[in-house]
Amino acid sequence: MSKNQKVKLPKQEKELSREKRLERENELLRLENAYLKKLKAFQENPNASLKKHKQRWHSNSKKKDSN
Repeated sequence: MSKNQKVKLPKQEKELSREKRLERENELLRLENAYLKKLKAFQENPNASLKKHKQRWHSNSKKKDSN
């Protein structure tokens, strides 16, 4: 193996790990953004999210009863 090939392999690995780190950071930022949007919506109107939750729970319980 030539000296140039040895040098290129670690660089490629670093780029891949950098890409993976950026993908992970992107995923975490998306999760944080979604959380903050939900938090803001809840703070603006707490009853709206409770109504949604009750509707979902109620509709799910109907499905179980019909079986």
